[in-house]
Amino acid sequence: MQLQWKILQPDRNLVREIQQGLQCHPLTAAILANRNIASSHQAVHFMQPGLENLPAPTALKGIQKAAERIVRALRLQEKIMVFGDYDADGITATAVMFNFLKAAGADVFYHLPHRVEEGYGLLPMHIMQLGVPQRVGLIITVDCGSSSFDAVAAAKRFGIDVIVTDHHNINGGGLPEAHAVINPKMADQPTEFSDLAGVGVAFYLVIALRAALRAQGWWQDRPEPNLKSYCDLVAIGTIADMVSLKGVNRILARAGLDQINTDPRPGVKALLNACGVRHTPINAEDISFRLGPRINAAGRVAHPRIAFDLLNAPCLEAARPLAEDLNVLNSRRQETENEIFQQIIGSLEKRRDWSTRNSLLLAGCDWHEGVLGIVAAKLAARYHRPVMVVSAREGMAKGSARSVPQVDLYAALAQCAHLLEKYG
Repeated sequence: MQLQWKILQPDRNLVREIQQGLQCHPLTAAILANRNIASSHQAVHFMQPGLENLPAPTALKGIQKAAERIVRALRLQEKIMVFGDYDADGITATAVMFNFLKAAGADVFYHLPHRVEEGYGLLPMHIMQLGVPQRVGLIITVDCGSSSFDAVAAAKRFGIDVIVTDHHNINGGGLPEAHAVINPKMADQPTEFSDLAGVGVAFYLVIALRAALRAQGWWQDRPEPNLKSYCDLVAIGTIADMVSLKGVNRILARAGLDQINTDPRPGVKALLNACGVRHTPINAEDISFRLGPRINAAGRVAHPRIAFDLLNAPCLEAARPLAEDLNVLNSRRQETENEIFQQIIGSLEKRRDWSTRNSLLLAGCDWHEGVLGIVAAKLAARYHRPVMVVSAREGMAKGSARSVPQVDLYAALAQCAHLLEKYG
C-alpha cells in the first residue's frame, strides 16, 4: 500500500489573525491553523489552557443524578465499590475516585481486574464474588461499564445500585439500566466532552460531587479536598490513553503537568527517577513514552494493583521498590511484545499473498493477551491497514485490533457482531 503525502496549505488570513492574536512566529501560527485552530481566540486557549476555562460539570448528562446517589450513600454509610480497568487510564481513574471518596469519609474499597484471569469490565461474577459478600450498596465503575448489561442486571437483583462512568463507544444495544450513566459518547452529550478519557469523566463526577457535598454542609466537619492535587493523576491517565489533547483534555493535561513539576506525589517522583528522567520541566512526551508504558505494564503482564499502590504510596521509601517493579515489568512486556512481533513479521515476509488484502488477521496459540494491542498497533503502522491480533486458547480466541485513520474499526466490528462473543 503506497503512502501519499499531502502538505497542508493553511489559510493565509487565518495565519495572520493567529499570529497577531498570539504575537507569535508565522510558522507557529501556520502549524496551529493546520491543526484546525479556527481563530485567534481558539489559539490563545490552545496555547494557554487554564482551569478557569473548564466547562461546568452540570452540562454532562447523568452527573447530577450520580452525585446525588453518592451523597445518599455517604449519609447512609453504605459500602461503595469503585470498579476500574487495568490500563493507565483505568488505574488513575480508580485512584481519583477512591481517594476522593476516602477523603469524604466513605466506606469504600476498589477493585482492578486481572486482564487475563478476569478480563475487561464489570461482570456478573464480580457482583457475586465481591458485591454480595461484602454487602455493597453502590458500585461506581470508572473507565468501563457501558457494555456491562448482565452485571448491572445482576447487581439490581441484589439491590445494588450501579453508577457507570465511562468513555468508550456505545454499541448498538444501548446502555445498561444503571442508576446513572455518564459517558461523553452518548448521543445527547455536549460535544466539548466527547474526547474525555475515563479518568477525565471520573474527575468531572468528583467535581460535581464535591459541589453537591458542599451545598449540604458536608465539609464543615472535615477538610474539603483540593481537586488540583488530583490533576497529576488526571493528566497521566489522559495522556497515556492517547486521547486528543485539545479543549477540556488540554486544560486537564496542562494542570496535571504543572502539578507534577511543582509538587509531584511520591509515586510519580519515584517512577521518574526509576526510568531515568532527570530533566525539567516534565512534559507530555515523558508521560507518553516513560511513565505511561510502565504504569500500563502492570496491567499487561502482572496486576494493575502494583501501579495503583505506587500512585498512592505515602512516601518515597514506599514508592521506590514499586517503581523498580514497574521497570522490571515494562522490560518483560517489551521482550514479550517483540517476540510476538518478530514472529508475525517473519511469517508475513515468507509469503506475500496477503499484500493485496485490505486488512490483516493474525492468530497464534497462547500469545500473551496483555501485549497484543501494542503488536497490532505496530503492524497497522507498518502495513498501513487495519490489523487484528488474537491469541487462541482452550477454544476461544481473544485479542486486540488497531486501525488506520480512514477506517472506523468499531463500525466494522459491529457489522460482524453476531460472530463475536463480545467486542468494544
